[in-house]
Amino acid sequence: MATRTVTATIKGAKKTTRRKDSGKGKKRDVKRDIPTELIPIEKETWLLQPIAVTMMRHDYSLIQIRILVSIVERMQEKLREMLNASIREPTFFADSELGNDGRLEVKMLFKRLGVEPNHYPQLRDSLKLLASVPVEIPYRTPDGRSYQKITNLCDVYIPNDVGLYEKYAVLKIDRQVAQRLLSLDLGYHRLGKQIVFACRNRYTQRVYMFIESWIKKGGTVIDTLEFRKMLRLENRYSKFSDFCRRVLEPAKAELHTLAENGFCDCYFDYEKRYNHGQRGGEPDELVFHIYRPKNKQGAQLAVTEKQRELFADLLTRHFGFDTTTAAKMSERITPDNYQNAMDKLMDLLNRMRDGMTIKDRAAYAYAALDNFFRGITFQRRV
Repeated sequence: MATRTVTATIKGAKKTTRRKDSGKGKKRDVKRDIPTELIPIEKETWLLQPIAVTMMRHDYSLIQIRILVSIVERMQEKLREMLNASIREPTFFADSELGNDGRLEVKMLFKRLGVEPNHYPQLRDSLKLLASVPVEIPYRTPDGRSYQKITNLCDVYIPNDVGLYEKYAVLKIDRQVAQRLLSLDLGYHRLGKQIVFACRNRYTQRVYMFIESWIKKGGTVIDTLEFRKMLRLENRYSKFSDFCRRVLEPAKAELHTLAENGFCDCYFDYEKRYNHGQRGGEPDELVFHIYRPKNKQGAQLAVTEKQRELFADLLTRHFGFDTTTAAKMSERITPDNYQNAMDKLMDLLNRMRDGMTIKDRAAYAYAALDNFFRGITFQRRV
């Protein structure tokens, strides 16, 4: 019986299908090679992303999510300034940082969004819709009350008189929305830009952002309705089996493939939790188990020099460390403890700013951090 082979190339990915010329609807054996344009995890561009951005509720397309991540990338310097200053409720933008209309302007080059020039018309359409798709951005007040701000992300201006390879759009973001995109009141986490761009499914992008924010805990539990709201799927896939088939399973398979081939730092599995004795249907909660790929464990999680410099700079500027001691302390940072070490510094600084009297800030902080890195809980002696 003859066999024929069909090969197609889609954005650098070869798709080979082998099937018999005769037979009744037999399942095809499909082999997909990893796209050649993907970035190995050790060369990944890691961003700081506020949890408020991760938990935004929206119905963005795959390209629109890339645009959102690109906006976050443009705000990295400002985010690091805020972390350096340890400001909880800062004046996010001075008037000089905004346009004449009082809004933040972000120039978005088409060529940086991973879209081929022949697909620029579709990119333009995605940008136009970005101005009208509603988003709900979470925030928490200092007294602990939670809200959702309903708005749109930005206005979009697309010049008509530029060359094909110089296409760009200007995004104008209202000051209050820009502040929410920078807010650290819910915390922050790292995010792989190229990982988001590598995803071929928009739900994979969203689930990746979500599990990346919990990677250090190894898992999390979320109310199923809240998870649906995050994805704007409250009224779609009413049968939970359809929700799994169209959303969770494709995201699970895609992230696992990327991780196993060295292009993503995590993947997940999930289970359904029923709290009221049900045996099926919509679960009350989803339990996510988050894993790191063993074959890339060492390469994927290197602490960058910028992270060490940021940590050392905090020690010298706010705790009185000399540069040599600060540098030595920063060498104790690992990929697994970096986030917690930063949180520890913020906690120490906030306690000192709240009036805790310390005669020698450097000695106190050194002891606290030394015990932290040793895995010992530090308690102040009275």
